[in-house]
Amino acid sequence: MFLDSKFNSSIESTILLSKPLTNWFEINQEAMVYFEFTHTGCLHFENSSCASDDVRILGRMANAALSYLEGNSTFTPKEKAAKATQAIAEIYESNKEILSGTAKILYAINIDALEKDELIEKSTSKVLSRKNGIKNRRPGKGHRNH
Repeated sequence: MFLDSKFNSSIESTILLSKPLTNWFEINQEAMVYFEFTHTGCLHFENSSCASDDVRILGRMANAALSYLEGNSTFTPKEKAAKATQAIAEIYESNKEILSGTAKILYAINIDALEKDELIEKSTSKVLSRKNGIKNRRPGKGHRNH
């Protein structure tokens, strides 16, 4: 994925930590750039009578995601990506009945993929910790009795 230059360049590496978030940005970043939803606080269409519901909701999604991605929090980059993904999903779920058919397709985010990634990561870390534990208990050069 190549993030448009209008976005803060430091968030691209965090976005890439979540496959659903990466896919969502690839699909929606062109519209986000067009409507200037490229930074935190991008709710300028929220009270506009000329903006469609689709545009307002995209602005909410972008603002929520970018708040986590750009924020100076104690979250790790992986946690920021997960929280941004979750925020997009929550806004989508609470507004999908008013979205147009096209926006329903474009704005949907695959939260199941995020959960699968987390499960894979947890199981991998358990396996690695078990392997390291076994490896560390084996006698080696430093443990020989002379």
